[in-house]
Amino acid sequence: MGPRYRYDPPRSHSNWLERLAPLKEPPQAYLIALMGIVLGIYFSTSSNPNLRQFGPRLLILLIAFPLHELAHALVADRLGDLTPRYNGRITLNPLAQLNFIGSFLMLFIGLGWAYVPINPSALRPNPRVGHMFVAIAGPVANLCLAIICAILWHALNPVLQTFNSISLANHTFNILTQFALINMALLFFNLVPIVPLDGFFVLKGLLPYPLAYQLEALQRYGFLIFLLFFFILPLIGLPILDVLIFRPAALVTRLLFGLL
Repeated sequence: MGPRYRYDPPRSHSNWLERLAPLKEPPQAYLIALMGIVLGIYFSTSSNPNLRQFGPRLLILLIAFPLHELAHALVADRLGDLTPRYNGRITLNPLAQLNFIGSFLMLFIGLGWAYVPINPSALRPNPRVGHMFVAIAGPVANLCLAIICAILWHALNPVLQTFNSISLANHTFNILTQFALINMALLFFNLVPIVPLDGFFVLKGLLPYPLAYQLEALQRYGFLIFLLFFFILPLIGLPILDVLIFRPAALVTRLLFGLL
């Protein structure tokens, strides 16, 4: 859906979410994001398991999700779709990329989402291929984040060994490997070819048009297929998440960090 222009009447100040909206704007947004990242790092190293679970979730919300969505927005913008720009998504502001409900669920349940609005019909060279390039950009951003984590570890490890700081080295290793693993899991998860995941639109762009047209017919059943794969099959004991996401993510992470 493309950008829509409409008249917005004066808003009521009774909605507490509206009163919090200015916090998503710079410079306070960057300060909040920085504080959240610092908390995420601190929680990730906590000995308290109740706190430790919030560390990776904060880092997902404030680094992995925003950069994933920014990659979508940048590629869509370059391919001719101005919808992300009109919606303020061409920005390094992490809070501008987040969805309130998806962020809340990610923080407290561990399963959430973020999204960037695009208009596939405006994409070059055509909606199907353009959407494929936009879709693959998000997982590529997660791969880049995992590679950056590995590069940081390989650069910092000799320095930490020189100062014989075993505790700091362990904390640094745990944070970087955990964040790299999260990003690789996000990559493999998003590449599963099921609506609304990026993999569906990547597959549709790779297939010849007749097959892509048949695949598109399955889009109406996307939510049911998603529930089947990621909720029902694990409940009956099929390790679908382990096979498709966690094992490949762990393997690539070990390769990046030289653990194989």
